[in-house]
Amino acid sequence: MAGFEIAGVVLGSIPLIISALEHYSDGISTIKSMQKYQEVFEYLHASFVTSLAIYRNTCEELLSPLALSDAHLYKLLEEVDTRSWDDAILDANLRNRLGTSHLPFKSSLRQINKKIRKFADKLRLDSNLRPPWVSQTGVVDTQARSQFFRNPLTRIKGGFNSEKYKELLSSLHDDISRIQALTSGAIALEPLRLERKIKASSSYWNGFHVQARTLYEILDVRWSSQCVCQCRHQANLRLEIQKGLETNQSPTFKFLFSFDISPSATPVPWRWRAVEIEPCSGAIPAPHPKAPVLPQPVVSHSASVQSPWSHCLSSAPLIKDLCEVLTSQQQQARCLGILNDTVAKHHLHSLKLPKPNTSSSQQVTLQQLLESRSGSGFGIKEKSRLALTLACAVLQLHDTPWLAETWTMKDIYLMDPATSSLLADQPYVSKSFTPKPATPSQQAKKSRFIRNSTVFALGVTLLEISYGQPLSAFTTPDDLDDNGNRTSMTQYFIADRLAENIHLRELRNYSDAVRRCVYCTFDCSAFSLTDDDFRERFYQGVVVPLQKDYEYVSR
Repeated sequence: MAGFEIAGVVLGSIPLIISALEHYSDGISTIKSMQKYQEVFEYLHASFVTSLAIYRNTCEELLSPLALSDAHLYKLLEEVDTRSWDDAILDANLRNRLGTSHLPFKSSLRQINKKIRKFADKLRLDSNLRPPWVSQTGVVDTQARSQFFRNPLTRIKGGFNSEKYKELLSSLHDDISRIQALTSGAIALEPLRLERKIKASSSYWNGFHVQARTLYEILDVRWSSQCVCQCRHQANLRLEIQKGLETNQSPTFKFLFSFDISPSATPVPWRWRAVEIEPCSGAIPAPHPKAPVLPQPVVSHSASVQSPWSHCLSSAPLIKDLCEVLTSQQQQARCLGILNDTVAKHHLHSLKLPKPNTSSSQQVTLQQLLESRSGSGFGIKEKSRLALTLACAVLQLHDTPWLAETWTMKDIYLMDPATSSLLADQPYVSKSFTPKPATPSQQAKKSRFIRNSTVFALGVTLLEISYGQPLSAFTTPDDLDDNGNRTSMTQYFIADRLAENIHLRELRNYSDAVRRCVYCTFDCSAFSLTDDDFRERFYQGVVVPLQKDYEYVSR
C-alpha cells in the first residue's frame, strides 16, 4: 500500500484489537488461577481505547477541511472501508495538506500497522483479528474459551508476555503520538504554505498572461499583412484548466490554426492545423520593470520538470514562414521549429489531436450553444468544467487581444457538436489577423458600479451558465430607461438581481465566486488583474472555489 489507504487499515484494526482485549478480559475472569492477569488486560484495553481516540481525532482533523461530503467522511472514519481511502484525489489532497510531512506520516502508519499485527500474533488472533473462541458472526464459544485459558501453555505465555504487551503498546502509542505531532505541525504551517502557494500561483498566471500577449504580437506581425498566401489567418487558442502549477514546466499554448473563410475568398493552402507552442527558456518578456518573472512554483520535490519536447530543441530549425511550415505539416506529432523573434523565442510542434472535419466543421459560440438547449442549460460536470476553464482564461488572457475587456459568451467558441463531436467540449478564443483600422474603435460606456469589466464579464457568464439563459432573457422594465431602451446600467441591474439569489440554486463555492465577480468584493484598493494583490485575491476567491467544485464532481 503506497498511498494513504494504510490509514484506513489502521483505523479499522485498532477497534478489533480493543474488542479482542475485551474478550480476553472476560475469558480471564472465568479462570480463577488467571484472574491476576485481568488487570493487565484491562490496562491494555484502556490504553488501546485512548490510542484509538487520539488516532481517530488526528484523522478527522486531517480530513475535515477537505471538500468531502458527510457520507464520504463517515465512510472514512466510521465504516473503516479501506477502499474509501484508496482514492487518487484524496491522496493528492492529503499530500498537499501534510506538505513535506506526508512521507514520515505514511512511514509511521506502516510501523503502527506492523506493531498491531505483532500484537495480534501475541494474542493468537486470526487473520480477521478475532480470538480463536469467537466465530465470524461474533458468537462466543464458552467451551473453547475455557479450554484456551485452562491450557497450561496459555497461562505460561500470558504471564511471561504481560510486560512485553505493555512495551509493545507503549511503542505503538509513541508512533500514534508522532502521527499526531506531524499532523498538528503540518496544519500549523498550512497558512504559510498557502500564502507562498498563492503568491507563486499569482506570479505564474502573470507570466502566462505576459507570454500570451507576446505570442499574439508575434503572430500578428507575421500574419496581419506580411503572409504571402494573402489569406486571412485565424488562430484558435484552446482554453484549458492549467495543471502546470504543480511543476517547474513553462506554460504551453495549444492552437487550432485555420483561415477566416468568406464565400469570395481565394482557395486556402490548408484547413486545420493543431499546434502546441512553448516559450523557450530565457525568453520571457516583462511588461514593465516591476513585473514578476515566471516563478519556480513551490513543491516538495524541487526537481526541474523538462518539456517532453526538450530533446529536439537544440536541433529545431528556425521558422521563416510559419504558413509555409504549416502547409507541409504531416498528420503525426513532430517538431516544427523555432519562431525566433526579437522579443521572444517559441518552440512549435504539431499535435496528433482530433481535428475538425476539413470540409464541414463549423465553429459555434458558447452563446449559440446555450440558446440551442432551450433553457435546459448545462449539466453539473459540464457547468463546473466551463466555469473553471473561463476563470482560468481570465487570469491568462486579461488585457490581451485574445480576450476583450467586456467579453461575452459570444467570444468563446467550440466546434459544432454536429460535425466534430470529439472537439465539442474544448472551448477556444478565436482571433483573425487583419491590418489594423486607421481609427481605433470606440469604447462602450461603462457602468460606474463595475470596477473591473473583465471580472464582471466572468460573473455575468457564470450567471448565464447557472440559469441556462442569456442575461437579456431576465430583463424587466425597471432595467430600462423611460423610453424602454437599454442603458449602460441595464446589464448591471440584471446581474445584481440574479446574483442576489444565486445561493438558492448553486452551492456555496459557485455562488460566492459569482458574487465576488459581479460586485468585485475582494477587500482591496486596486481592481486590476495586473496588480499582484488583486490577482492573488481573484485567484483565491474565484479560481480556487471553482476548482474545488470541479474536483468534487470529477471524482
